[in-house]
Amino acid sequence: MYKTSTKIHLYTVRSQMRPALLLSMTLFSLLMLSSCKKGSPGSVNDPGTEPQPVADAAFLQVSTSELNTMAIDNKNVLWFAGDNRGAVSGLGNKNKNVSFVRVADQVKSVSVSDSRSMIIKSDNSVWTSGDNGFGELGIGNAVSNGNFVKVADEAEQIEAGWENGFIIKPDHSLWASGFNHYQIFNSSYSLADVVDTYQKIADNVQAISVGQAHVLMLKTDGSLWVCGQNVNGQLGTGNNTEQRGFVKIMDGVKAIEACSYHSLIIKTDNSLWATGHNEYGELGIGNNTDQNRFVKVMDNVSALAGGRFFSMAIKNDGTLWASGYNNQTFGITGPDQNKFIKVADNVTAVAASEYHSMMIKSDKTLWATGSNTYGEIGAGSERSLSVFTKVKLK
Repeated sequence: MYKTSTKIHLYTVRSQMRPALLLSMTLFSLLMLSSCKKGSPGSVNDPGTEPQPVADAAFLQVSTSELNTMAIDNKNVLWFAGDNRGAVSGLGNKNKNVSFVRVADQVKSVSVSDSRSMIIKSDNSVWTSGDNGFGELGIGNAVSNGNFVKVADEAEQIEAGWENGFIIKPDHSLWASGFNHYQIFNSSYSLADVVDTYQKIADNVQAISVGQAHVLMLKTDGSLWVCGQNVNGQLGTGNNTEQRGFVKIMDGVKAIEACSYHSLIIKTDNSLWATGHNEYGELGIGNNTDQNRFVKVMDNVSALAGGRFFSMAIKNDGTLWASGYNNQTFGITGPDQNKFIKVADNVTAVAASEYHSMMIKSDKTLWATGSNTYGEIGAGSERSLSVFTKVKLK
């Protein structure tokens, strides 16, 4: 930021001017100078001074990873906070930001991971920024310059996976780029292949969600398809065998969430089901035993999110519920839970990652809790938060 200085010129006043006029001009000049020093409109605060918080933005969407968070406000402005390794922010640098900084305009959807981000702009075009070590940006073998680059003309959903990017187009075709984990691409590719441009991998896809090393795919007919690592039963196939290529496991599904080592789904009757790792009670089924088939948890659920060892769910009445590991992740103090407990009211959206959670309330304010080692919750420092705290823009 460049420092702007304001100079007030006092000209010599002829002796024939009245003393009262001279006094008035001098007082006016001093008032103007004082106003500029305080950071009045048109001036810039001196470097190193703390800017005052601006009015709370009204947020519509939030996406988070272990290292980074991105959020979109009601004016379609994209904001970023976090570690920014790999130039995830799209700002052309790798600078850490412990407070949210403005990134781009005309953005309608965002998905962020530790190493890259994807956005859909108002014209439905897809743009991406970050690391391209496994071709996950879909821009060939080019090295990213840290700025957003366009990769597709139209999209309905995006997902910045572990080492892949995913795009669902308006015709419900699913496209992917990156490392060929667990044969997500067709059989013409080997498991060691890197696919560095977007390739079509499925049709009739409604939603896609990616965990640490497994993928959930929801088709337009409500069928659930899975592939990937299955050590903890996170695929819900009834065994713990790795699955190469997508396989159908059930019908009647309307929403999906692939967490680090467990999976959550909402069925068409709004019931919540869970499978996978459960050491900390993250499945919310009243015990701490891993499951390799989806088990019903509770009813009347409208939205999902999950961290490494915990789960979050919004009910139809706007209440937020949590289960699992509670090291500041629930937004309330207390022990781990193996059944879902209520943690907040009036919630419209939730996002979670390794050890922190973000939520948007019905008044469109953004709140954060949990680990903040990398500035990822945008609270203005690297201090962690033990309860949900409203995020203010600087």
